[in-house]
Parts: sequence; C-alpha cells; structure tokens
Amino acid sequence: MSITRRSFGIGTTSLMLGTVAAPWIRRAAAADGPIKIGVINSMSGGLSAYAQEGQPALQYMIKKINDAGGIKSKGGAKIELIQADDTSQPARTATEARRLITEEKVHLLTGTILSAQMLALTPVLDELKVPTLSIWAGGAHSKYMFSLGYPYDRGYAQTLHDFIISLRDNSKFAIKTAVMSYSNYEAGQQVNSFLAPKLKASGIEIIGEAPLDTRAQDQTAAMIRIRSLKPDVVTGLVTPRDGILLHQARYNLNYHGSFFCGGTGGYSDLSLWKDLGPEIGKAVLTRNLFAMTGFSAGAKIDSMQKVVTELRDVAKLDRIGQGAIQYAQGARVLQQVLETTSSLESDALLDAFRKFNIPFGDPNLYIAKPKGLQFAEDRLLKDGTAMMVQWLPDQGQEVVFPKEFAQAAPRPRS
Repeated sequence: MSITRRSFGIGTTSLMLGTVAAPWIRRAAAADGPIKIGVINSMSGGLSAYAQEGQPALQYMIKKINDAGGIKSKGGAKIELIQADDTSQPARTATEARRLITEEKVHLLTGTILSAQMLALTPVLDELKVPTLSIWAGGAHSKYMFSLGYPYDRGYAQTLHDFIISLRDNSKFAIKTAVMSYSNYEAGQQVNSFLAPKLKASGIEIIGEAPLDTRAQDQTAAMIRIRSLKPDVVTGLVTPRDGILLHQARYNLNYHGSFFCGGTGGYSDLSLWKDLGPEIGKAVLTRNLFAMTGFSAGAKIDSMQKVVTELRDVAKLDRIGQGAIQYAQGARVLQQVLETTSSLESDALLDAFRKFNIPFGDPNLYIAKPKGLQFAEDRLLKDGTAMMVQWLPDQGQEVVFPKEFAQAAPRPRS
C-alpha cells in the first residue's frame, strides 16, 4: 500500500484547464498504475475521535488487500491511499476534495465525512462527478455519495425507538416520559425530527428538549435542564465531544434519575473513558446509560470477532472500537466495488456501488447487519439498524439489543 499526502503547485496549464477538464484528466492519467483513493479524514479538531481510531484500521485492511494480490479483476492493481486532513471543518472538506480530484487525480473518495462535511462536499461531487464512500454520514445528498453511516430515520431513530420501547414493554422499565437531548447540528436535528414522533406514536410523552451546542465548552446548562424536567429517558444523537461534556456535567451534578439512551460516539466511543478518566467513566457510563453502536467486542457475530482478533493481534492496533471496525468494513466495500466495476469511469463505479452486496454470514461482514450490507435507492444502507450496549466497570461492553446479538439483559443501576 502506498500512503501519500502530496502537494502540487498550480501552474498556468492547470489553471487554463480548470475543473471542467479535471475528471477526464483523472481517468486518463490512471489507465495504468495504482487505483488512487483519496481519504478525507478529520485527524484533528473536534471530530477527530472517529478518524484517529479508524484510519489505522483502514490502512491495515488496504495493505492486506494489496498483499493478497490487489484488485484481481484489474490485473492485480494496487490501491494507493492519498490522505487529507480536513481538521473537522466542513469548508476544508470541500477544498481538500477538490484538490484530491483535480491535482491527485483520484478515482474515488472516502473518509470520515460526517453529516456537516457531507453537505459541504455535495456541490464538489456533483460538479466533478467522483464516486464517494462516507464512513459515517447519516445522509447522502449527492448521487455520487454512498454511506455506511446510520440513516437518520431507519437507522438512528428506529434503533433508539425500538430499544426504548423494548425497555418499557419487555424489560418492564418505568418509561413514560422523554427529553430529547442531541448534538445541535444537521445529523442531531434530523434524527430528532424522526425519533420524537416515533416515540410519541408509541405512547412516550416528550416533555422537553435539551439540545447540545456543538461549540460549547461545557454542557452543564443542558444537564440542569434535564434534571429539572426529570424525564424517564433522555435520548438523541450525540457526538463524542458533546458526549464527554454531557457525561462530565452529569457526574458533577450527580444526576442518575433518568435512563440515558443515545448514539453513537457520544455514548459508545472508547475515547470516552480516556477523556473522562476511569473515575468519572465508571460513575456515569455504567449507570443507567445505554449506547447505540454498530460494533461491540462481545456481539455474537463470528466475522466481527475474527476481525477484532486480527486487528488486535496482527495489526497491533491500540484502539478497536466501532470506528476501527467501520473503517475496516469500508475497505471491504471499496474492494468489492473495485473488483466488480467494469471500469474506473464514474458511471461504472456508481453501478458497482448500486449492485454491492455482502450478505449476512459472509466473512467480510464486520458490522451488525442481520439483513446484510446493501445500498438502498437513497444510497444509504438498506439495513440501517444497530445494536445497543451497556458499559461494564472494566470498560468492556455487553450487547443488550437486539436479541439475536444480545449477551445480557439491560440492567438499571441508580
């Protein structure tokens, strides 16, 4: 595998050609040689937890694919990753994408690409027509983007709704009221717009909201509002950074009077223990908190267990959470797309994405998708569901939902 971050000066010729000619130049220049994939990650800034854990897994998996013979249908062509850091700034996501396409001549793009970055990237993709695989976005507004992230409705909202109702009806938790607390940006707002009506329709009274300002340095005000409303459950999509601040505030206020059910990173990311510290982590993460995730080391899925073992024992990765597994899955998606595409032209690559399929039980399916991995018409996963876990004092997790993957029953701890 080759991993590069090159910088080119823009001369008179390239200025004259402009972006209109760029897609043709990109395809023609790469008729021979490696298949270039641009990787836009947030290696720094407020969203860095996703990429810092995930990028080493992506690099390992691509090296493994290359060492096993590369893309065999393309004569054993090797994959070359060309890295870019958008510093968690959506405007820079678009700038780096344009550079990767017009200067580096990449065939595909991938990377963290959360919802805010997805929105900024959409005009560039529509203009330059480069197929893109987002690892995390809950939407795909460009026809050139596909995403492994959870869809706002049938992913985040449906999973959280189904779990909360299961807590009430199957586990007999006393849940009648809810406060919607979510990171106040595109993805959090979208999930909330679907989740709140679903809960209402199932008989849960929404008694208030406590949105989390993504620019805030402290979430005490939101937690004070939650405490004043005393809901049975607090739920919503929360980023890792907002989750850390929310859990710190909960600890400082010693509040354990509600069940906290959220996703994904702000409730389930391994970085929470590091940033909170073991004392705070044990006090809040293991008490009346349930986390949505696509991965848990204890889930009863053989292929997931095998890739965890490989990333730990062979790749020697320090952190193996849902970020690492999501990126490893992304590498397998790209591999299949490149193996099945008839050419590296945009239309052919798009067709390969549309036909992509890893069925449940396949050794290359690493995330919890009982219906397998395929893209729907909206270019998001057909099966958008996830698992719910509860944290253990040793920083491990137990899967508690859905029942086909569950290791234990949900436990309240006041």
